[in-house]
Amino acid sequence: MEKDELTPETASPDTDWDALARFLAGESPDREAEAVRAWLAENPDRQAVLGALDRAMTRAATPPPADLDVDAALGRVHRRMDAPATTVVSPRRPPSTAARRGWRSPVLRAAAALLLATGGWFGIQAVRDGGGEAMVTAYATEIGERETVRLTDGTTVLLGPASRVTIPEGYGERDRTVDLVGEAMFDVVHDARPFTVRAGMARVRDIGTAFSVQSGPAGVRVVVTEGAVALAGAREAGEGVVLRQGERGVIAAEGAAPQRAAATAEDLAWTRGELVFRDAPLAQVAAEMRRWYGVEVRADDAVAARRLTASFEGEPRERVLEVMALALGAEMTMRGDTAVLSAAGR
Repeated sequence: MEKDELTPETASPDTDWDALARFLAGESPDREAEAVRAWLAENPDRQAVLGALDRAMTRAATPPPADLDVDAALGRVHRRMDAPATTVVSPRRPPSTAARRGWRSPVLRAAAALLLATGGWFGIQAVRDGGGEAMVTAYATEIGERETVRLTDGTTVLLGPASRVTIPEGYGERDRTVDLVGEAMFDVVHDARPFTVRAGMARVRDIGTAFSVQSGPAGVRVVVTEGAVALAGAREAGEGVVLRQGERGVIAAEGAAPQRAAATAEDLAWTRGELVFRDAPLAQVAAEMRRWYGVEVRADDAVAARRLTASFEGEPRERVLEVMALALGAEMTMRGDTAVLSAAGR
């Protein structure tokens, strides 16, 4: 058998980048193409990876950085490919002529590494749009993970733990609108096309350059570090409240008017890897613990109304839970990944 020939019995497509490059370029021998298709069918996330690489290479405008650790990043590709499937993918569209000319193994490897080095996990999902299908790209982080994503217009997004930003296929054509679940810091490349973040019950339109958006059970919080944004309810027709550098805006409930206040360093602690609570209700604490540590927090009625003031930076989960229980004057019982808090002495 030739070294670069791929068969279902003997080859490993996730490490044979020459075979994957030929498949994306439409140049695979019949037997090899059959093997790749069978391998893709085993896990839909593998097709998502190839689809993302195909699109990235077609749109690529700049080469990967010279100091990019290709092998380390590809290790992450392999782990993601073999993870349990979570993404629904529509059939792959044929690559363009330019993409077919450019798809060679070193280029494919560099593209995969670049995507993993400049962003969190990516998936391509098919969504209904007026009876047809539109492609969207989603970047997501795992529990306790932060990642930086660079969008096609140069805008950078720092995603907080267990967060997700979704970009529609037409992003940048007339406007730039993204959807956020969780929290993210946006450093927007400003141009004539409006940039808007839809998060929970809020709509945030960029007027300047840099701002943070956090969506959770307590509402949506926006912190402006540079320039200005307009904050409004998701269903409001108007511009809403304009927040300028150093200001914080909160929409606490559906239909409520945004509230403006001065921002503090603690509002952006998450961007530095710090978890800070200041007189925080337990619902907010539970949401943050779920995203940062993958633990569910439950409390009896006596503890549920208490509020937490504490800060953490890289401490292990056990230590964080221990400090929380002490600060709340509660006893803690672990049941798997669930921490149950009850009033001390009960």
